[in-house]
Amino acid sequence: MVSSVTDGELAAAVSRVSDAGGLPDAAQAITYANVIAAISEDRTVLPVRYGCLFPSGAEVHEFLRARRAEFTALLEELDGCVEMGIRVLLSGAGRPLRKHRIRTAQLDLGAAYLTRRRAVYAQRDAEREAGAATAAAIWRAFSGLSVQSRTARAVMGENLLVSMYFLIQREDVGPFRRKFERLQEPGAYRLLLSGPWAPYNFVAIQGLGVVR
Repeated sequence: MVSSVTDGELAAAVSRVSDAGGLPDAAQAITYANVIAAISEDRTVLPVRYGCLFPSGAEVHEFLRARRAEFTALLEELDGCVEMGIRVLLSGAGRPLRKHRIRTAQLDLGAAYLTRRRAVYAQRDAEREAGAATAAAIWRAFSGLSVQSRTARAVMGENLLVSMYFLIQREDVGPFRRKFERLQEPGAYRLLLSGPWAPYNFVAIQGLGVVR
């Protein structure tokens, strides 16, 4: 059951827990995400790290009071905004570097080693540039709708996964999705769209989910 602890125009969405020990299971994490999604449908939410515990409602109230200025400023910054995510899977951008064979009959070992290293770094730079160019082109396509943006990269097997997060006005969700659909063409990358969500990637505080 979800209730609220308020301090003026601020409120923290809270639930009582009977056992604070152990790790949360997947069902609890999904429930937490669903609660945030429901609350964020008609108000601004600051979602924070799951599993923040307080001994009582009095401590939650004090937490809101002590950090009122911080929360109010962040709520004003994010007011009316939601988060959209785009993941780009770049084929081959993360594959292991090829081994370059260099004839060493005319080269000493030192020169051969340096030649191989230059070839390795040239391959790496070319793949990074290709991945960066693809991501930048997609990024530019949504720049006009974005209030803020974030990016993260991760290697998955032989592929490079670029995760892009866009903070946009709630009324721009439709135009954002239509622009995404126009990008869905066969190519060297695959795209996945998610959202709208509460602005998870644009909140950098520790504590409770605070709403206005």
